Amino acid sequence: MIKVGVVGEDPNDTSSVISLLSKRFTHVRFKKLGGQARGCQLDSNKLIKALRSDLEAETFKSILYIRDLDGFGSEEVKVKKAKSWFSELNDQFGNNGTLLLNIWELEALILADISTFNSDYKTNYNFKGDPAMQSNPKEILVRITKGMRKQFTVSHCPRVFNLLNIDVVEKNCGYFRQFLKDFGRSISEN
Repeated sequence: MIKVGVVGEDPNDTSSVISLLSKRFTHVRFKKLGGQARGCQLDSNKLIKALRSDLEAETFKSILYIRDLDGFGSEEVKVKKAKSWFSELNDQFGNNGTLLLNIWELEALILADISTFNSDYKTNYNFKGDPAMQSNPKEILVRITKGMRKQFTVSHCPRVFNLLNIDVVEKNCGYFRQFLKDFGRSISEN
């Protein structure tokens, strides 16, 4: 069993991604790292101290870093900042990490498998195209379930991600497809 540490902006994000990845990477045991660091605290020494403590206690084959871009992939300044954040952490903690940089937000991955979302929430939202080109996907999901018996909130993400089909998400989301390749390489047995 390969052990992979996971660092994210929010426990919902890490739980969601772990749930989705566990469908394909059944030989991996994922563990949340970073203590209580959230949101902008990922840019602070609080995260570094928590990661040091986590990594002194346990060894991991790889570390997965999850971050929302809160913008489009064409926004070079935001992309550069996120990649710099990842590089600095990756350099400090073994250069064995992979970055999942969600274009806009994690909820873009739900748009990539909108039929599963529609089935679960009893909606019929039609989304075609690349989820990375959609601003504020979270707001779309909230809007299309407004007034419905079951209304989407971000706290639903771990449950929804458990329902998503990873193959459909991979097919419909270019940045996730590339991430899966990079992540697969990071955990391959060398």
